[in-house]
Formats: sequence, C-alpha cells, structure tokens
Amino acid sequence: MNRTEKEQLVTELTKGIDSAQAIALMSFNKLTVEQMTSFRLSLRKQNVRVKVLKNTLAKKVLANTPYKSVTEYLEGPTLLAYSDKDPVVAAKAIMEWVGKENFDVKVKTGAALGQVMSNEQLKALSKLPGKNELFVGFLWALKSSPTKFLYALQDTPRKLGYALVALRDQKQKAS
Repeated sequence: MNRTEKEQLVTELTKGIDSAQAIALMSFNKLTVEQMTSFRLSLRKQNVRVKVLKNTLAKKVLANTPYKSVTEYLEGPTLLAYSDKDPVVAAKAIMEWVGKENFDVKVKTGAALGQVMSNEQLKALSKLPGKNELFVGFLWALKSSPTKFLYALQDTPRKLGYALVALRDQKQKAS
C-alpha cells in the first residue's frame, strides 16, 4: 500500500469512526479465513464494520476522532469494529462472537455512549434491549391500556345480556 492509498484509507476510516456510535478494539489469534469471513459477514448484517489495521495506522485514524483515548490499548494484532447505528446492537453482535467456542477473539476495549468501556461493560451493554426493542415495548405499553379499556366496555354489555337471558330462563321455568 503506497502513501496516497494509506492517506485515503485514514481519511475514510476517520470519517466512519467519527460518526460511529460504538467502537471495539479486539485481539485475534489463530483465526482461519473461514472464521474471519463469517465473523465479518455476520457483523456487516448488523451494520458493524470490521477492519484489521496496523497499530500505527490505527493511532492516526483514532487521533482525530472522539475515541482517541482508546489508543493506549493498541498492542499486538488489532481488529477494529465500529458502527454508526445502535451501540447496543453492535455490542450484542460482537459479544455473540466473543463467547463462541474455538473462536479466539478477545475484546481489548471499546467505547460507546461517549465513554471508554472495558470488556465487562461491553458485556453489560450487550444485555440491554436495543432501540427497536425499546420502541416496541413502549408502543405495546401505550396500546395495552386502551385495549383493556375497550375489552372492559365490551364485556359489561355481554355480562348484562347473559344475566338477562338467565333471568328470562328462570322466569320461564317458574311459570
């Protein structure tokens, strides 16, 4: 890769990471090509981009972003994952792979919601509901009260009808 290609790569990555809602720095060892390909494809489906960078290049990229404080964790082979979408979904996608058997990827550090996070904090973030799940829960809560009210309105006349039919049947048996 010549100098102009590197500068272009740094510019593109800086733009992507600058708009990212979450990033993660991971170490990877002994991954096969198939494992790395499936890892990248599965993260791409969740709108998480993955890039393997040399540490010097990663330092240049991160230096011009809000995530420059994570550069101290750049040691050894580094895999950079970032997403400009929901940080919870990104954390879930990454932690799903970190826990897999025979998949040697470890999270060095990450950043989301404006702060640097450890591996444990990213695990905790991955267990939270995402934006879409929260919206669905909120809409369900909004819908449930009027629905219950309508069922109550519908149920009262029905019970009155049953009571009148029972009263009529009782009077017919008495006469």
